Amino acid sequence: ANFALMEYGTGAVMAVPAHDQRDFDFAKKYGLDIIVVVQPPENDLNAETMTEAYIGDGMMVNSGQFNGMDNRKAMEKIAAFLGKETVSFRLRDWGISRQRYWGTPIPIVHCDTCGVVPVAEEDLPVVLPEEVEMLKDGRSPLPQLDSFVKTNCPKCGHPEARRETDTMDTFVESSWYFDRYCSPDFDHGMFDPKAVDYWMPVDQYIGGVEHAILHLLYSRYYTRVLNDQGLVKFKEPFTRLLTQGMVCKETVACPRHGYLLPEEVKLIDAQRYCMHCDHPVIVGRVEKMSKSKKNVIDPNILLEKYGADTTRFFCLFAAPPERDLEWSEQGVEGGYRFLNRLWRLATEWMDRVKAVAPFADSPDSLDGDLRDLYKKTHQTIMKVTRDIEDRYHFNTAISAIMELFNTMSDLDGSRNQPQRLAVVRFALESLTLLISPFVPHFAEELWEALGNSGSVLLAPWPSYLEAALEKDELLIVVQVNGKLRSKFSVAVDTDEEIIKQMALEDERVKKFTADKEIKKVVYVKGKLVNIVV
Repeated sequence: ANFALMEYGTGAVMAVPAHDQRDFDFAKKYGLDIIVVVQPPENDLNAETMTEAYIGDGMMVNSGQFNGMDNRKAMEKIAAFLGKETVSFRLRDWGISRQRYWGTPIPIVHCDTCGVVPVAEEDLPVVLPEEVEMLKDGRSPLPQLDSFVKTNCPKCGHPEARRETDTMDTFVESSWYFDRYCSPDFDHGMFDPKAVDYWMPVDQYIGGVEHAILHLLYSRYYTRVLNDQGLVKFKEPFTRLLTQGMVCKETVACPRHGYLLPEEVKLIDAQRYCMHCDHPVIVGRVEKMSKSKKNVIDPNILLEKYGADTTRFFCLFAAPPERDLEWSEQGVEGGYRFLNRLWRLATEWMDRVKAVAPFADSPDSLDGDLRDLYKKTHQTIMKVTRDIEDRYHFNTAISAIMELFNTMSDLDGSRNQPQRLAVVRFALESLTLLISPFVPHFAEELWEALGNSGSVLLAPWPSYLEAALEKDELLIVVQVNGKLRSKFSVAVDTDEEIIKQMALEDERVKKFTADKEIKKVVYVKGKLVNIVV
């Protein structure tokens, strides 16, 4: 299985697939008994002696006639046993021609004598004429532009030859533009191979789900061709892929006027009506925003009411980037309120901390709420940094910033000791830097108000102290037969037996253990106690 449920509790057996360190770590984390169905280097299948899953090459087990074989060599044997190795393709011809003006001209000439003739290499590239009048019906003006269409045949010189007026699919250019970006001024070829060797392949590809098939496919195809031609040394153009979700919203329609824009709907006594005929509207399902279904939001309205930062803030907070986002006016309003609360909190402290240097010593010199705030700030820096750089989960990064804001809000604002002001300055400055990628204009104002010179976007990203990440207390979850029944906090150095005893004596736990035989009490260090009855 590729999952394990908390309800399994102690005694559950989890089969970890070969080469899957993640599932093994998950099983260890929640105290599950483990069977690893793969031969480790020591040829020992005893789960009790294993400390990690084996994720490299090894010997085949539980595989019938292939037992004992090296897994790499067994691949060929298994393929031969099944029949023969084969490679399957499901590629179709790509019709790259488009009947439109904007695109790369196809370098072909049509001659009544010679037929279809390619443009001579010395005459390349064919340049798209810019002095054209666009047609009202959207058709390409190129077929009617004699100065472009009429040309001499490259083969026989016939003066009545006709230039191809179709242009190429824009995927033709977008399938290798990233290579050209490495050396935009290079004029001796497609790109400078040395520059491409240095910059490519792309570290991170981010695109909408509609690009996940065609553009990704064509880009990989082009790169393979360039590799076969010896122009690049790599076969894959992109190292990592992040496919963004779509922005979605419910559709609203009128029986007489069809789909309606949000501004074409009026609200009377919680009922929505068509602005044109006063007929009650029909609310449809949530679908991706599209002009045809009119379930779109005019960004200018949002900019005027909330500003760009609030709109961006909601979009990033509402969902992880790889998931679809359901548009919510209430969600935008919530983001707006949070930013206003943050601004008010900063204003309360601003004059007092403006001339104070941020606290930068060990957390051991602090106590009480100051120690909590200082450590929480460092923990937030680590969380936000990893969520942005490693996971691209901007919504959880924003959640962490909100938690730091809540900790700051709980701080007693009536006391002005130098150490207190220094810690607040550090927390407020760090919060401003952490939130700047999400609300840059808002953060710029805060940064300047703190007395800093230069843009917040040019300031160094904050770093965290490892010593400040250590917890003073642990939250212990208590389960009875795998089901959550209580939780409590203990000091980090609390003895295991004391924690078990605290779990057994917890009043909420006793409701489920009274008059029952306790068979086993399992403690997962620093995380949970599971009582088996």
